[in-house]
Amino acid sequence: MSDQSKVVHHFTEFPEFENKGLEDNGISFPELEQILKEYLLSQPRETMEFKECFVRLEQENNEEVRIVEVTFQDHNMKNYTRLWGSKSNEDGRVLDMKVDAVDLETKEVVYERQLV
Repeated sequence: MSDQSKVVHHFTEFPEFENKGLEDNGISFPELEQILKEYLLSQPRETMEFKECFVRLEQENNEEVRIVEVTFQDHNMKNYTRLWGSKSNEDGRVLDMKVDAVDLETKEVVYERQLV
């Protein structure tokens, strides 16, 4: 797995995430940002409420990897919706990207879809 991990950003307020994470390129992951904008951020805030975003750097197999995890609370479905992704910092290739849903009460994954 990973040899070492460093948290680059941890956003817990939407305005900070929007300004520093998206507009100032803090998450630095255009492919994930596109999915965020098309599917999650296009939902009404009453439905899809931003909770947090972690951006980490990890060393994996002698390569620096950027990992981004964004979590929203989906009030209609009564679960957390998470968008995850990882990409090589060296050549920019996307290694993994998926979306999942976690039940608020049981904390079990109730839905998962591989995007890349």
